Amino acid sequence: VAIGVSFDLSTDDFEGGSGLPIVTLSLVGLYAVLTILPWISLLVRRLHDVGLTGWLAILCFLPYVGLLAIVVFGLIPSQVGDNKYGPVPAGVRF
Repeated sequence: VAIGVSFDLSTDDFEGGSGLPIVTLSLVGLYAVLTILPWISLLVRRLHDVGLTGWLAILCFLPYVGLLAIVVFGLIPSQVGDNKYGPVPAGVRF
């Protein structure tokens, strides 16, 4: 964002005809596209660690509910031992 804002300020995109910071918006959009799949994968793995289905990750895309769902999923303690999604990874202690 800082790189995009500095570039847009140096080219006067903020003061120009469109008023849109094109480089900043492009870089933020590119970052979102490149990180959405790893983020979903991490969330599904966390849900499996808790013993829940990965389809609950859809809750995180709902407005107002999504942030609360992420916080709740992060605070639920992991299951001790194996669950239906697989064994505990090697080297993990409870």
